Amino acid sequence: MTNGLKKFWYNEEKHSDDSFDEFNQILLTPKSTSRTIVMRSFSRLYHWISTHRILFLIISLIGIPLMIYMLLMILSSNRAFIPIEFQEKRYNILLIVAHPDDECLFFSPTLRVLQTQYHQNLSLVVLSRGNHAGLGQIRAMELHGSCRALNIPSNRCLSLDLLQIKDDPKVWWSEQQLIPIIEEYVIKWSIDVLISFDNRGISGHLNHRAVASAVRLMTENRTNTMIKMSYELKSVSLLRKYSSILDFYWIFISSIPRLLHSLLSYLIPFNLISSTDKSYMLLINTPNDYMASRNAFASHQSQYSWDRHLYLLASRYMFINELKYIDKHV
Repeated sequence: MTNGLKKFWYNEEKHSDDSFDEFNQILLTPKSTSRTIVMRSFSRLYHWISTHRILFLIISLIGIPLMIYMLLMILSSNRAFIPIEFQEKRYNILLIVAHPDDECLFFSPTLRVLQTQYHQNLSLVVLSRGNHAGLGQIRAMELHGSCRALNIPSNRCLSLDLLQIKDDPKVWWSEQQLIPIIEEYVIKWSIDVLISFDNRGISGHLNHRAVASAVRLMTENRTNTMIKMSYELKSVSLLRKYSSILDFYWIFISSIPRLLHSLLSYLIPFNLISSTDKSYMLLINTPNDYMASRNAFASHQSQYSWDRHLYLLASRYMFINELKYIDKHV
């Protein structure tokens, strides 16, 4: 029976190769055109993929994304990705989040890149202690371990415990209550830049979205004139959220127009093409930054469940942050 299988396999393989050769012979006739040459190239590529499936998967799922990752790391200081304001000045930046661990699960590329590469001054205010499961006291203590790992000063790393603002995924926090609290720390720490969630809140959590709404209202209505810029973290589809380094495919493709615009602004004189603006930031964790982010989350022991292990590997937010500028109403 074994010999019969071997014979069958040999005949099938020979038949496949013979068919492939016949197809090539047709394409290589004297009447071959550029179109047939292209078809031949595709046929050879298809044949290679069909006979090297595992290698093709490794290259597609790991090799190419890592190459794009390294390329984007090289380009990360380009003005297409980081506004010149952050390259030339040091700002006091305040990250506003809803719960302890939001800072490292969602915003670690922002915190790490702005601090380690651009030496910005970071502050963190967490608007609740995450007490929905009765662990608020523990989570508040864990937050300080996370801030140490992320090099956020302990006197600028706060989790608030307010009666009117409690961790609850079914409750929308009132913007009228949140705005005065945020303003208090903007004034106290002379904050220039605010960063928070966008209106989808990454995970759709109502508390995240309420914080985003409060920051947007503050910015659009110019509630506090000390704030020079505000940014929100871009939410993506569920598929992209858990695509890990595969998301670098989409990031690279979508960044090509900004890169070309930046290149042309350098090459063409007399400012005929304006330089890229501050409407967008792409922040990418280095391998060291990624490990620091994992160490930060390791401080949140009460939240370390089996699915969090998967999240630290699968979530693109452990590697990539895209920040969108919030326009002020004139």
